[in-house]
Amino acid sequence: MDDCTARFGACFSESTCSDGEKSTAYGWIFIVCQLVLSALLFLTLCGMHISKRGDDEKIIVSTGRHKFLEMVKKQLSRHGRSSLTDEKNQPSIYSLEPISETKRSEHNFMKNVADTTILYPAKSRPEYVPTSHLHILDFIKTITFVAANDEYIQTRMISCASLALLSSAASSTLAMLFKHERNIRGCMAGLGQMQDCMLDTKEWFMGQKDPFGDTLDSFKFLPIFLILAYIAFLVNRWRDFMITSHTIQGKIQDVGILVGSVPDNPVTKEEKKQIYKIYRLLNAAHIMCYKKFMRDEFKNDDSVYSQLVEMDLLTEKEGIHLGSMGKKVREGLCSRILCEIDVLLSLTTKKYAESKSIVLNDKICDLRGTMAKLHDTFVRDNPNEYILAMQVLVYIYMALVVVGYPLLMFSDNQSPFSCVQPLAFFGTYFTLLSLQMPYILFTRLYNPFDAHDDINAENLVASTELALFNSMRCQFRDISAESDVDGDYELRSERTLYKTNPSVATTFDTQPGDLAVRVYDLDK
Repeated sequence: MDDCTARFGACFSESTCSDGEKSTAYGWIFIVCQLVLSALLFLTLCGMHISKRGDDEKIIVSTGRHKFLEMVKKQLSRHGRSSLTDEKNQPSIYSLEPISETKRSEHNFMKNVADTTILYPAKSRPEYVPTSHLHILDFIKTITFVAANDEYIQTRMISCASLALLSSAASSTLAMLFKHERNIRGCMAGLGQMQDCMLDTKEWFMGQKDPFGDTLDSFKFLPIFLILAYIAFLVNRWRDFMITSHTIQGKIQDVGILVGSVPDNPVTKEEKKQIYKIYRLLNAAHIMCYKKFMRDEFKNDDSVYSQLVEMDLLTEKEGIHLGSMGKKVREGLCSRILCEIDVLLSLTTKKYAESKSIVLNDKICDLRGTMAKLHDTFVRDNPNEYILAMQVLVYIYMALVVVGYPLLMFSDNQSPFSCVQPLAFFGTYFTLLSLQMPYILFTRLYNPFDAHDDINAENLVASTELALFNSMRCQFRDISAESDVDGDYELRSERTLYKTNPSVATTFDTQPGDLAVRVYDLDK
């Protein structure tokens, strides 16, 4: 129908529309579809919130290290790699679960360094790989994988899309209102009637466009400033986590080097056994430091001790004893390591053992303090008032965007399908997403050990174990097998000294059997 007095309202068929055009009916159907889709997305968010895992009040679900490992395993199987070791029992590729795949035994640890049958700890990937070092295809794969598996990112993207649909629907409604006004004006002009002042709706809306844009520009400074300051704080905190993790790794390796240098040559069987015991406990303490950031079998307090016993890092009695310590297992392990170091020092006849005892005691105490610092960093955050004020200001700014962008992004081309306003949707969506991206960063930076592309605690522990295995066994060699010149380290050193400075044989008053004479005779 064509009625100059028809009121503005929705119509879904040609016969019920005031201008009698199909495009008007299709426009209203399009608006309803946007509203329905927005409602469905909101319901999806509610369903994800209800079904979320964990006791945390926030929807924080990690990317899923297990899914990532399964993806890598499938890629390895496609290349026909079914074994992680070569013919010499050495790791041929980097292991996906290195600390679980390492074969530990006292017999293997006590072998001489020249023994070709030694089973070394499994190799591991770097604990952290910066994204800037990835190729463009790997970067795209990583971003796609994270977006497809991180529920927190998905909820933010869905909420932005839902609000953007509401904003687009509002902009489409404005287009239908202005189209209705043009139809009324044309109808009244055809009848020769004066236009009513109530038909200046478009001019009124367009007059609010610039003031609203100035309001948004003025308001956005404070929330963006607070967001940037908080991001800088979390980035520095993330770096502190990495520095502390490497400090822990370094202190454990320092202890391994000192312990490996305690016994004198030849190392007795009892000393080797004692060094192996310290080796086990150091790795167990390292795992207990990161157990909450590793696989599920380590996160569970009831199963972690049985897992350590199964990995030959603890005996059954040690597992039962440590299980009774509750939340202070790391402190108990550090105390046990000190006791075992004292036993090792009592077995050695080497000089300066007492001075090494003092250094080792300081190292273990510093190690305990650094481990505690790592976990204390989680509660070192900005004041709650700061975070609350930032969230309130950001949500107010988001509300202004949803309300104002239908007008700011409005484009009236006076076409039959002017109700389609893509700029209103995309402008609102990407603006809201830019405001939600910091919250995604907040969640990801809060725990740098959580996702597959952050710091991998298991690889960190595995690389430390490999270093301990080599440094603590540095003196496990058979002296009787090194009696020849080429195999004697001391004689090789003396020959090197003579070749570097031949005058050493004449600058001293030498006697048969002295250092310079021995080297000279050997070189002849």
